Amino acid sequence: MNQNEKDKSNSIENEENFDKKIKLMVIGETRVGKTSLIKKYAKNDFGESYLTTVGIDFQEKIIKLNEQTIRVQIWDTAGQERFRNIAKNYFNWSNGFLLVYDITLKESFEKLSFWYEQIKLNSPEYTKCVLVGNKCDLEDKRDVTKEKAESFSKKYKINFLETSAKDGINVNEAFELLISEILKSFKDHNIEINGSSSHVLNKTTRKRKNSLC
Repeated sequence: MNQNEKDKSNSIENEENFDKKIKLMVIGETRVGKTSLIKKYAKNDFGESYLTTVGIDFQEKIIKLNEQTIRVQIWDTAGQERFRNIAKNYFNWSNGFLLVYDITLKESFEKLSFWYEQIKLNSPEYTKCVLVGNKCDLEDKRDVTKEKAESFSKKYKINFLETSAKDGINVNEAFELLISEILKSFKDHNIEINGSSSHVLNKTTRKRKNSLC
């Protein structure tokens, strides 16, 4: 993380009190709509086009869940191959991942195994993952069937949703499903996380052969 990112993160964290802070990453091939999903969830904003993410960026959102105030930090990663090593440097402190493909682009779905393997190799213990098929508003251009995505999700034992950042379909649901899974994981492993120590999970990384979930 460069100095500007640290300053931005620190200033945001000091704005108000919160019970927990959760760090998410949205990963997948370029142009699958990662930035659009994040903007829709964090800002309720959608543009027909965004500049392609260069390197990595983040947005923040405060939510209320189970009578707790949670600060959600969402990192947006570049899908281009030349930026992948940069993105991987951030995997080891993320609590969860949205693994995104474009339902109109078969190639983006075929690359999911690569991205999932990167999560397994580089992410910390207890990390959770949700599979997201974006752009479901473009049904007439569908190139990936729901059955294929469901088969992938069953193979790796992760939840699956189709979304539309444009129409707001299942966007909140996808993020909050992931957040709920992370909170359950904290509880199941008897990990007490508060606003000042939510990075505790990031201190232990491991290479895992089994499913994330």
